[in-house]
Amino acid sequence: MPRPSGDAAPTGGNPFTALPNQVPPQNLEAEEAVLGGILLDPEAMARVADILHPDAFYVAAHREIFRTALALYGQNKPTDLTSMTTWLADAGQLDKVGGAMRLVQLLERVIGTAAIDQYARLVMDKYLRRQLIKVGNDVMALGFDQRRPLSGLLDEAEQKIFSISKERPQGGLVPTVEILTSTFNEIESRSMGDSVAGIPVNFY
Repeated sequence: MPRPSGDAAPTGGNPFTALPNQVPPQNLEAEEAVLGGILLDPEAMARVADILHPDAFYVAAHREIFRTALALYGQNKPTDLTSMTTWLADAGQLDKVGGAMRLVQLLERVIGTAAIDQYARLVMDKYLRRQLIKVGNDVMALGFDQRRPLSGLLDEAEQKIFSISKERPQGGLVPTVEILTSTFNEIESRSMGDSVAGIPVNFY
């Protein structure tokens, strides 16, 4: 799976601050499945709007595309290909996300939206894991702060960890088997002649 160049893995000799050659948790296929799904079926936006926010996406272009979808959704406008392309172009962001062809690619990568909420929770799962890593580094830095009272440091560390738990989707994170089941059921519901190659998703 390609690794985005914008977010390199942390490096360094201190084992408490970095895991060499490790890429932060992310699932690009799940991100594409969400974005392609809302382009394919604008009504699917209602199923993910309360689960995800733009920062949950690992790829910067994906964040901008979802931010656009949220803006359209908030104005009761469809998130179809034409609407999304027009909004991004008017905002001067279309080239930054890869152009109109990138939106077409996302649309063509999906076969349906049956599992879009599960994909959204998978994206959120990876985001929360990245946040946990960030908070872990912050808490470690607090531990090295010898100038402040320990009680204050512990309170701040607790607040940082609690902030992550508050972002967890109310419905919880969905097991991989449920995503696979929904996807396979949708594939089987289509006739062989109408089948379209869909998005391959790696679960890890």
